[in-house]
Amino acid sequence: MDAREYECLQWAAKGKSPWAIGRILGIVRRIASFHLDNVREKLEVETINRAIAMLAVGSFASLTFRS
Repeated sequence: MDAREYECLQWAAKGKSPWAIGRILGIVRRIASFHLDNVREKLEVETINRAIAMLAVGSFASLTFRS
């Protein structure tokens, strides 16, 4: 997972929509959605809420982060 994907996931965990995430990060909504979709694929989960749950319980210990 790269830094931007992780950043989008953190904002989603705070209840922000892809549109709001885009505004915060200075990107368009579609790109924010793209990053969140990549997070779901990389974590092999069906929903972004499941990815957020993994973030909350610290299931990222074995993940490799790219900058």
